[in-house]
Amino acid sequence: MDKMGIQQKAVRIYDVFARQRRREPLAHVGTVTAPNADLAAAYARSIYNEEPWIEMRVIAQQDEITAIELEESFA
Repeated sequence: MDKMGIQQKAVRIYDVFARQRRREPLAHVGTVTAPNADLAAAYARSIYNEEPWIEMRVIAQQDEITAIELEESFA
């Protein structure tokens, strides 16, 4: 709770991926910030509605998994 006794909900950043055609790969189209996945999906549909998407997905950045990481130093 904050100083005023109001419970603060944690917000997350979600990456938004979409595609217009079946044979296209999903492409990163932007991000949204929301307190939960349902609102993130609603925000993504509302914000990124300028294209006729056939598929759109939102993924919480904290849930992304690194498969290969760039090394900072080769020394």
